[in-house]
Amino acid sequence: MARHYYKPPPGYGKKRPPVFFKWRYAAAQILLIIICFQTIRTIFLPTTFDVLLLVILVSSYWYFRKKPY
Repeated sequence: MARHYYKPPPGYGKKRPPVFFKWRYAAAQILLIIICFQTIRTIFLPTTFDVLLLVILVSSYWYFRKKPY
């Protein structure tokens, strides 16, 4: 049994299952395709809804691609 001479930081040892990372990466790939389509649509037919949708898609893509820790 290992002795701990210090208190580990909160969340140490809790790991997410690897399936979570696969789904996260797959969602980012799908979002990238949708972002490309939405960007083209926003360039040709710019409405407020299209711009807001593009911002939401880009921010969710950023969330899925950032490091999980």
